[in-house]
Amino acid sequence: MSSKTFKKGILATSIAMAVAGVSAPMAIAAEEANATNDETEVIEVRGLRGSLKENINAKRFSDGVVDVITAEDIGKFPDRNVAESLARIPGVTIQRQFGEGSAVSIRGAGAEFTKTTLNGQNVASTGWFVLEPAKRSFNYELLPSELVGDLEVYKSAQADLIEGGVGGTVIVNTRTPLELDANTVYASLEGEHSDDSGEVSPQLSGMYSWKNDAENFGVLVSAVAQERALQRQGNEAFWEWGAGPVAFEQDRKRSALTVALEYAPTENLSFVFNALDMKMEADNTNYALWLTQGDTSWSGNTPDACLGGNCVNPRGTAVQGQLATGYYQARPREATMNSDVIDLVTTYEADSFTLDVQIGRTTSTGGTDFEMVVDDGVNTPIVDGTYDFTGDELTWSLPNGIGGQSMADYDPGSLLMGTGTAFNKTPKTDEETYAQIDLELPLDMDFISSVKMGARVGQHNTTSRQMYLDQEAGFNNRISTADLRVGTIDVGYGDYQISKFDVDAIKAWAKASIVGETEELGAYSEIDETNTALYVMANYGGENFRGNFGVRYVQTDATSTYYLDGNKTEAEGDYSEILPSFTLAYDLTDEVVLRAAAARVMARPQYNDMYTNPSAVGANDDVPDNQFWIMGNVDLDPFLANQFEIGVEWYFNESSLLSATVFMKQVENFISIAETYNVATEDLPNGSYDTANMRPDEIANGWTVQEKQNSKKGDVSGLELQYQQDFSNGFGLLANYTYTDTSTDSDTFTDMNPFLSDSSDHVFNATGYYENDDFSVRVSYNYRSEYMLREEGAYGNRLHDGFGTLDISGVYHVTENIDLSLDVINATGEDSLQFGNNAFQTNASGFADGFPLYQYEMATRVVAGVAVRF
Repeated sequence: MSSKTFKKGILATSIAMAVAGVSAPMAIAAEEANATNDETEVIEVRGLRGSLKENINAKRFSDGVVDVITAEDIGKFPDRNVAESLARIPGVTIQRQFGEGSAVSIRGAGAEFTKTTLNGQNVASTGWFVLEPAKRSFNYELLPSELVGDLEVYKSAQADLIEGGVGGTVIVNTRTPLELDANTVYASLEGEHSDDSGEVSPQLSGMYSWKNDAENFGVLVSAVAQERALQRQGNEAFWEWGAGPVAFEQDRKRSALTVALEYAPTENLSFVFNALDMKMEADNTNYALWLTQGDTSWSGNTPDACLGGNCVNPRGTAVQGQLATGYYQARPREATMNSDVIDLVTTYEADSFTLDVQIGRTTSTGGTDFEMVVDDGVNTPIVDGTYDFTGDELTWSLPNGIGGQSMADYDPGSLLMGTGTAFNKTPKTDEETYAQIDLELPLDMDFISSVKMGARVGQHNTTSRQMYLDQEAGFNNRISTADLRVGTIDVGYGDYQISKFDVDAIKAWAKASIVGETEELGAYSEIDETNTALYVMANYGGENFRGNFGVRYVQTDATSTYYLDGNKTEAEGDYSEILPSFTLAYDLTDEVVLRAAAARVMARPQYNDMYTNPSAVGANDDVPDNQFWIMGNVDLDPFLANQFEIGVEWYFNESSLLSATVFMKQVENFISIAETYNVATEDLPNGSYDTANMRPDEIANGWTVQEKQNSKKGDVSGLELQYQQDFSNGFGLLANYTYTDTSTDSDTFTDMNPFLSDSSDHVFNATGYYENDDFSVRVSYNYRSEYMLREEGAYGNRLHDGFGTLDISGVYHVTENIDLSLDVINATGEDSLQFGNNAFQTNASGFADGFPLYQYEMATRVVAGVAVRF
């Protein structure tokens, strides 16, 4: 940015338009309409209404199908992270992990089909959860909304956008110092009370931006630090073995730091350097009191009631009957997640061309650094105990307790620690080095206004490993609970308590036994990828129309490195794709825009599906006959989709919108299980498993082998409706509804349901607000209907019940520079309910249609804060 004088309001409008890709003539027209000379000051409409006006203008004047959320809007909404901000956009749904947005889906395509970039580039990401597979999707838990300048959500493809979004592309843009006033200061202090843990957690954030008098060099520093104590109670069933009340407890520490340097030595040349560091520590413990089924199919006993059968022949899934035994279990873990980005953008604007060069590197480390499990080591008999799962809920009756002790008092007297594979760590890494060049040439033509072309190359590496923690010889893995019990912990979907033991003391006892570590080479997984892209795109326009068309060429070469019987081995795969795209915005009148788009898009397969070495799941766990040998394939083809949409948008005043859009996608190359079969332990394909880490009954039962391949197609179609209006009296309303219909072959997924994962038929958002000079209040409701969750291993495929949250936000302006805020998230305490949903007769399994598999109580969070701006 040069040292020219910019007017307040004009600058904000120009930034919003530039974000959406508005052509220069439109931006100039906006300036001329609002100012008559360089000294005129235009009063900027700030706050909620000003932000919403910017968002709607960005959408109105864009060439493609894009929604924008500006920083002012994010900062004044009860959003704990970026995913929760995105949930208000039509067609966008999110998954909440432990009450916080963690994954984003667009138009029913699933979270793995959403491409998320930071300033237009990938961000390396690893998960902290031990069972979290290696995926390409961004983990939104890391990124606080305080660090974000604006968000762009592209539902249509453009040739100049990085490939990877079959559902859509989310671009997270950070702030730069030259766009802010010199010595801009922002600071906030918040306290969050969560009714699950009952504790108050602090968050501190701040930003400082400086630029010199010439306004050609600036520095911006921002930081966020948060601590959060969370707890989730629920019921889980691994049927027909057992079920029980469970709890998850976590002490989470999250921090993020950004530094932005911007230098514009001339009006034509600028440099922007961004460095970002995001960290999370997540010490967590799972607690459970497992109650085993007394009338399993191998017990010789008959249940009182069954799903899908008469409990005799054919025998369905037991939902009412006798309990057999109970035992206590805890799984303490220590986990981390750290992502870093270093990025440099150089822009040169000449009269005849604009050149952008971007280079950077992003790295991430994470995973579980320490995991152990303790239980009572015996199955204590339950006398006259029963279970009843007939009312869509897991319930139990224990009139004589467990071994004569009540559920809350049950103390086994000692705890037995799992060793070998149960005492381990599972680190993950992810990194990418990238370079991109873009050249735009303005043309003096009636139809095509400019041509843009470019190239990008990215070198990507991701690894997943497992190390067993070696223990000193003669270590006694049983510890007395005499001095360990510290009261009870709330568990279950309902009013249950079980014993709580001193987790720190248990971990210290276990760590004192460690003398080294041994890598499980069979679990070593590594993918190296070289991704190259070339594109050319033309921007066109006329008196009442505009748009772009172009083509992107993508080449991917991948290598999977793994160990086969102790020997390092490689397998390779490659593919190339041509991805054309077209967008059109046609002004039917001064207020009505007809918008259309068509494109071929792609998303690369997930890393965990490409890992050639088998993934051994379920060995040496608590569930019998649960061993899966899951074989990946590095030569999988990418997901491909042909997508189309057409819509009409009516901007009936500068702050109001009514629109309708019809969309459809035809998706190819879904990954499914090529073949499922059982083999003996000694006959496992493509490797072997150490039987020393298996129980005798597991060795005898062998393994279920699952091999992955591309095979199926799917269709997505739907309708988006959007309404937004500022009533000019302080009140306003935003509402949107999305209907999505998905279909695929019945054998695409193992549950045989012919619809796609993470897709809800109905999604509805409504926000009402009031704002004046002194305060603003917002009430927002977000609802999505039932949707399928599909995971490998024990948690399997299940149907998540419809889920809706009510959020309330209020801000009081104490002075021009000081705000007080109060947010309530999930005010009604909506719970997460998940059911078995196999579309075929399923006997003796919790995945039978309608079985209440998992039920979790979701927290209501109240956040009070104070913010200072200068």
